[in-house]
Amino acid sequence: MNTEIFTDPIFIALAALLLIIAIAFLVYYLKHRNKVDALQKDYAKEKENLVEKYESDNETQRLEHKKEVSTLNEKYHDETTLLNNKLSSLRQFTVDKGEYLTDLSLIQLKDRLVRNEKIRETDMYILSNVYLPSRNYTNTRKIDHLVLTRTGIYLIDSKYWKGHILHGVSESNFEALPYVESFFDLLDLDKSKEQTLIFEKDDEKNVSVNYYNDTIEETKISAEKLKNIFKLQYDVVPIIYFNPQDNGNYSISNYSTDPSIKVLVGEEELENFFMKYVFHGRFQYTVKDLDEIAEAIFQLNP
Repeated sequence: MNTEIFTDPIFIALAALLLIIAIAFLVYYLKHRNKVDALQKDYAKEKENLVEKYESDNETQRLEHKKEVSTLNEKYHDETTLLNNKLSSLRQFTVDKGEYLTDLSLIQLKDRLVRNEKIRETDMYILSNVYLPSRNYTNTRKIDHLVLTRTGIYLIDSKYWKGHILHGVSESNFEALPYVESFFDLLDLDKSKEQTLIFEKDDEKNVSVNYYNDTIEETKISAEKLKNIFKLQYDVVPIIYFNPQDNGNYSISNYSTDPSIKVLVGEEELENFFMKYVFHGRFQYTVKDLDEIAEAIFQLNP
């Protein structure tokens, strides 16, 4: 074997160069491998942290949602219980059948709207027999019904009647209705103000005449007072609601020229009004606003 090759300076130099290259490659490989391992560890740790954060956030949201649902269910139960208690109280203690029937119609309307998912339970409050005391308690006003909705607050003066009605008549109608002036004189009514007359047949020969003195003006005053007491941002809408007593044997002629007050006759017209004007109107109040207004009314009427 030729040993001169191994002693050749060129061979030795070449071998040394190859050894240096091999050592450099090994050093580079080990150094790079450590960096790759470190990056893989960092990536695995970051992935683990992200998974833990996602699971933690998801659990937090689940618990918050569960708590929110529980709160809403509890509130719905409390409000339903309150309404049922009020309805039970009305059945037992009310002396005005008309007010009870109106309250029942409103409650049934709300229940139907909630079931049909037209509104949420918190979008509508129905309150009855609300009292607004004066400063010296000598001029306390009674409100038959209040309907609180996100599109407005409505004050309802409920009348349970039978017969034939002339609503909103005054001296401006005497020429067209000459017989009405004699009733104004007989009942000593203010001819300059719109009044409400009801003609009811007692028997084959007799007719009685009833009147709601200053019904329109008093209803508007109550609406204005309600707005002022509770510092409401928007006007309260006053409504006079005539609930017929004898299943259709009635008539109404509305001569009122006052656009600031609504006049409704019968359950169908009452329902159509709320469907048209309340649930298709512009929002005025939030659910929180309604809660606060209702609570303020409850505190005034313990």
